Amino acid sequence: MHHFEGSGTLRPGAPLRCIRLAVAVAGFAWSSPALAQRVDDNTITSAGDAFGQAIGNERVGLYTVDDVRGFNPVDAGNTRIDGLYFAPVDRPPNRLIRGSKVRVGISAQGYPFPAPTGIVDYELSVSSETDQLTVGYERGQFGSSVLSIDVLQPLADGLKVYLGGTRRRQNRHEGGDFKAYVATGGLAWRPYAGAVVTAFVSRNQAYDDEASPSIFPGGDFLPPEIRRRAMVGQSWSQRDNRQDLMGAVVRLPFGRWQFEAGLFRAERHQDPNFTDLFLATRPDGTTPNRVMVVDANNIDRTVSGEARLTRTFGGAALGHRVMVSFRGRTGNRRFGGVQRIALGTSSLNFADERPKPTFAFGPDDTDRFGQATLGLGYTVSAPGRFLLDFGVSGSRYHKTLTFTSAGLVTSVRDRPVTGSVTGSLTLSRSLSLYGGYMRGFEEVAVAPANAANRGAVPPAIRTRQIDFGLRYAVSPALSLVAGMFEIQKPYYNLDDQENYRELGTSSNRGVEISLTGTVRPGLTLVLGNVLLDQRISGELVENGSIGLRPIGSIRRRSIFNLDWRLGGGKGPLSFDIAAEALSGRIGNISNRLVAPPREAFDLGARYRFSIASARALLRLQVANVLDDYGWQVAANGAFQYSIGRRFLAELRVDI
Repeated sequence: MHHFEGSGTLRPGAPLRCIRLAVAVAGFAWSSPALAQRVDDNTITSAGDAFGQAIGNERVGLYTVDDVRGFNPVDAGNTRIDGLYFAPVDRPPNRLIRGSKVRVGISAQGYPFPAPTGIVDYELSVSSETDQLTVGYERGQFGSSVLSIDVLQPLADGLKVYLGGTRRRQNRHEGGDFKAYVATGGLAWRPYAGAVVTAFVSRNQAYDDEASPSIFPGGDFLPPEIRRRAMVGQSWSQRDNRQDLMGAVVRLPFGRWQFEAGLFRAERHQDPNFTDLFLATRPDGTTPNRVMVVDANNIDRTVSGEARLTRTFGGAALGHRVMVSFRGRTGNRRFGGVQRIALGTSSLNFADERPKPTFAFGPDDTDRFGQATLGLGYTVSAPGRFLLDFGVSGSRYHKTLTFTSAGLVTSVRDRPVTGSVTGSLTLSRSLSLYGGYMRGFEEVAVAPANAANRGAVPPAIRTRQIDFGLRYAVSPALSLVAGMFEIQKPYYNLDDQENYRELGTSSNRGVEISLTGTVRPGLTLVLGNVLLDQRISGELVENGSIGLRPIGSIRRRSIFNLDWRLGGGKGPLSFDIAAEALSGRIGNISNRLVAPPREAFDLGARYRFSIASARALLRLQVANVLDDYGWQVAANGAFQYSIGRRFLAELRVDI
């Protein structure tokens, strides 16, 4: 829950000190994946609103990269790297990415080509202008450990190199553990003022990751309260996942012209992959039908990017911006060949280990897709008075799904036209209004493991969003944002034959409130609340086949974050508090099962000091202080219990 900006200058002897420190730190260990964090980084004190921001292993806000206004912007394809279009196959790895920002509502004003469901904008570590040599060590969740290093240093005038790495051993809250490493490198060249050319490459490898159970209740009742940290998965269900991501970004200003371009290649290998299904689970934690879904040789590949030319003109009183953009993506997926291994009667109450079976995979299925989009944008603004932004895009889209075992080939071609109109109006020095209307063309999430057509991806869908609200400056350092929104898109989930398909239309309406800023020197607040009304409409709702609300949906999320740095914001010691409250969550397609509300409460402290000439930070935190036990519900109806009380100790040093 924090943001960071700091500097590390490489002094004579610093490399030797770095090696000594790394050796000393290696006697420690840590938990969450940390990004290129520095000693002064603090997400709470840097948050401009309460809608979602992450830096390193800390985040703050109502929304995350997986959940914005009740939808997943990453699944929808609404992701950017340094502001340029990017089609991911998975989350970009830590070290490569310094942090992320959720752009929705007022934070999307003036942003090129906004989209329904919001946009997740990732920031490259190599793009930073501040030199860095940071070593970090964390001892965290249930004895987990992580050791990391970030180096951003000049090679020559205008040329910098970035090197980052993470070594991690994670003890899972569901029992078991896994290991992972990240290795990344990049170059940043600044040939003249305002111009930058960056290139990067990274690898993220996770292995020995045992599959934890996905629990599906057999009726309108909750699973029993399972003992946390008890490993009830199969020891042979160890998954391996490798992701490679490389790319380049160019920004070249020429007077009132600016050329920007990004090209990215992402690839993910999953071999093997296991999903442990406890189907029709009884109230006592037993199941008559435990199924292990196994597949291998899964590969996802995408090449994506954007080229953008911008021209600005006008004066200080009235400015104009005209933009031409070409965005594109192409890729293929290899999936399927699934083997469903029936383990029969089983229990969540003890380790029900079974002999490792002999695997016999079927033929692989394939998914090939491509999209090219030409966009035109125009913005007119008068500082302190108004901003009006228009965008229109035309696309050519194709997708071909080949189900080899069934001998079925499905092809779709489409030429959607999308667009947006957004704007803001300043009524006084304290009050401004904003609003917008957007039509989008987005991807649909992959069919889940318990679907008969597991791994299949439906063709892209048309979506729309309308939102409006206000920003009010309570004080020069404290800002209130309040808004309303409505998003509509087709609703996909499992039908009564376990096929993943369109079941109706979903409409998410909501009210969101954000209060952020400095209350007094050293005391910073991030307060947020969102009220959601998520509904499904269509024939299946009308005839009672499915309920009115989507599985996994909630009615309310509230957050409270407070950071208090002693000495009027200049002392070495600070304390932070984080609280989150969630309403009950819909647990099944009939809506007759609702997971109870959940609350989580975290306490933390930071102490800043020096080691020789290096600046250091010691961060301590207790997460879920009250050890609240609750249930998370996935969109396919799978239950997993929430993470219990855990401790975090982190040492971060800028050398």
